[in-house]
Amino acid sequence: MNKTEVSRSWAGAARLSPVVTLASLSLVALVAATACSGAAGAGAGKNAGGVTRRDTAIKHEECDTAGATEKIDANNDGRPDIFIERKGSVETCRAIDLNFDGVIDAFSYNDSAGRLRRREYDYDKDGQIDEIATYQAGVLTEKDQATSMARKLDTWDFYKAGALARTERDSNGDGVIDQWWEYTQPGCPMIHSDVNNDGKPDPGATVDYCKETGYVPPERQAPAAAQSPDFNKATSTPTEVDSKPADEAKPTDPKPAAKEPTK
Repeated sequence: MNKTEVSRSWAGAARLSPVVTLASLSLVALVAATACSGAAGAGAGKNAGGVTRRDTAIKHEECDTAGATEKIDANNDGRPDIFIERKGSVETCRAIDLNFDGVIDAFSYNDSAGRLRRREYDYDKDGQIDEIATYQAGVLTEKDQATSMARKLDTWDFYKAGALARTERDSNGDGVIDQWWEYTQPGCPMIHSDVNNDGKPDPGATVDYCKETGYVPPERQAPAAAQSPDFNKATSTPTEVDSKPADEAKPTDPKPAAKEPTK
């Protein structure tokens, strides 16, 4: 993409809506710049129009559980639940059956220096991977997820210095990105959407998640103030214990019977 095409992208965006939010324009610029550079996560491809297409296939990396260097029976039921593969003194792969049902739920993989480089998870216990996390020198850089549990990827999270920076989503499962999430503040994304199905974020279709929903991320919530007990508040809890046995307690006089009227 050349400078003229980038300028046209900005001009076209301005014509789509009389009120164009700064957030929407910034995302148009971001997507255009990414298309020009070709920079993208694993499995991504872009056409000449700057539309982001991603490989939705879930690709499991093998971990040799049968030939594992070490097998651990964590719950002592006679069946191994943790499988560890080593190359020399370095652990290269680990597979874990978290719920002891005989099916592996989580895998982790290390590089030649023993640093974490990849993790895979099966969250819905169907034997299929739902999330693949990628690490560089032990630091998280990307998460590819099948959030709809349809056995194909639909969400791609990208991290900067270990912190979530942006997300791309394919909300309709066609392999084309139609939502872009910007994390300008931790836990509070600006969500840009493609509502006209041209594969690009549309001005005016941006949602400030925390502003619109009132959501406050846990890390930004003030701790609840400790409340002192109100000793003046009525309560059914007894404050004193009668030291007399029950049989020594003074009985209550019965209500006197009503007198009959004099004839």
